[in-house]
Amino acid sequence: MGYRKPLIGFSLFAVLALLLTYTIWSTLERAVPGQTNEYTTYFSDASGLHSGDDVRMAGVRVGRVSDIALDRNRAKVTFDLQTDQTIFSNTQASIRYQNLIGQRYLGLDLVEGAEQKKLEPGSTLEEPSQDSFDVSALLAGFQPVFDTLEPEQVNQLSESLVQTFQGNQVSLSYTIEQIGKLAADFGNRDQVIGALITNLSAVMGDLSSQGDQMQVLVKNLAGLIEGLNGNSTSLGASVDSIGDATSRLGGLLGRIRPDAEQLGQSLRDTTGRMIGIGSKLDQLAIDLPLFLVHFPMVMGQGAYLNIYACELDVSIGGVLFPPGLISQIGGTQHSVVCR
Repeated sequence: MGYRKPLIGFSLFAVLALLLTYTIWSTLERAVPGQTNEYTTYFSDASGLHSGDDVRMAGVRVGRVSDIALDRNRAKVTFDLQTDQTIFSNTQASIRYQNLIGQRYLGLDLVEGAEQKKLEPGSTLEEPSQDSFDVSALLAGFQPVFDTLEPEQVNQLSESLVQTFQGNQVSLSYTIEQIGKLAADFGNRDQVIGALITNLSAVMGDLSSQGDQMQVLVKNLAGLIEGLNGNSTSLGASVDSIGDATSRLGGLLGRIRPDAEQLGQSLRDTTGRMIGIGSKLDQLAIDLPLFLVHFPMVMGQGAYLNIYACELDVSIGGVLFPPGLISQIGGTQHSVVCR
């Protein structure tokens, strides 16, 4: 009997831990709802793509990457797709950026002008896939420039620019001098500039091979800018409304600040008084349960006070109606309630 309670508690804890573990695992796995079919595609470079990443059509999640393996110097990507989605012979797979932290997803698009026929589950995509673009290569291309700059020079140039914009004429001449030295420094470092051009040439070659995507990017940016320009009036009105609301909120806070300070002072005074009568509060905590225990007996017969007058004595000055006279009327026996 002594081991039963600990065993029951441990069993409940184990069941709860398993349920929480399953919930977390299901959330992180992000399984595709419903039945799925398996397809395969190949990439020359699948950098950044991992098992469990999304598969999307027109930006909508329709599947997930199930496996990535090396097959004859190429990346073999296997993915699961919902059964209500169809893959055609002109479907092209590409690796795209999902967010700014580097997470990627597998995008599926139709190539216009190509023959279109339905592919059976388990098939391999026929259209050549578009490999992942490595942004780190672009940043690494500027490494020679970063290596040539000294932190002290950058700090001095930044400080002089700030002082120049503030109207300091001495700083203006110093800024021009620093810019001249920086230009001369770059002019004497042909090898650095050559390395920079060499590093960026590979990036530009990769971008040129993805001309269609760059064209789509430019068109989408143009549409975005046009949409923002068309809604400039609404955006301006929204900014003005936010400014007015912020100003009103500041005024409201300024008006209620004295009341808030007074409320805080009152709370501090009340707390101090309660601390001062701490012993009485302790006694109240002891007596209150005893009162609450007998309180139901008073109202036990209904929504009214149930009070018995067990002894009643009336005396006026000890002369009229002497003490003890009235209490003798009716006898001295008591009912069960008064005993």
